[in-house]
Amino acid sequence: MSFMLRSLVSRSLTRSLRLPKRRLLATQSTPDFVLKDKNRPLRVERELPDPFAYKVKNRATFAAFSIGVVAALAIIFNYEKTESPIISNTFYHLRRSPRTRELLGENIEFDGLMPWVHGELNQVAGKVNIRFNIRGSKGTKAVVRLVANKDNEFKEFLIREWSLTADDEQIDLLEEGDLKALG
Repeated sequence: MSFMLRSLVSRSLTRSLRLPKRRLLATQSTPDFVLKDKNRPLRVERELPDPFAYKVKNRATFAAFSIGVVAALAIIFNYEKTESPIISNTFYHLRRSPRTRELLGENIEFDGLMPWVHGELNQVAGKVNIRFNIRGSKGTKAVVRLVANKDNEFKEFLIREWSLTADDEQIDLLEEGDLKALG
């Protein structure tokens, strides 16, 4: 008896929740738009524009796009260099160096509106040959040069040259301590 009652209730619920067939078919076959002239086909019957008609304009647009892409890539790759652990480590040692603080001041940072690191900074291949401009709180500007490679048996960076040039005075930062390896 309970089985019959359950099946009767389930049938009545499915019938009440079901959409009418007429309504279901109407939603499937009715287009979202209606043409004024039902005999006219919906397609474009006109000549396509000639892509070679404006050669000078197309070439100028392509040149501007190419220059923009190259500039964006250069900025992205330079940003990767400025955020490198080698640059961060270099700034750490520059800020702790007494000779550098005496010459530049306390707040040592990149010089200019947009920092730019010149040269090769390839940590995977073990080649570092970079230079970049810095300034301190005294307003003095300087150029840092760092040359290092991994041509040793321990495969750690060995610094060949690390200098700071400011006001025609060059300071060898390797002489300040036993900083022979980056890392």
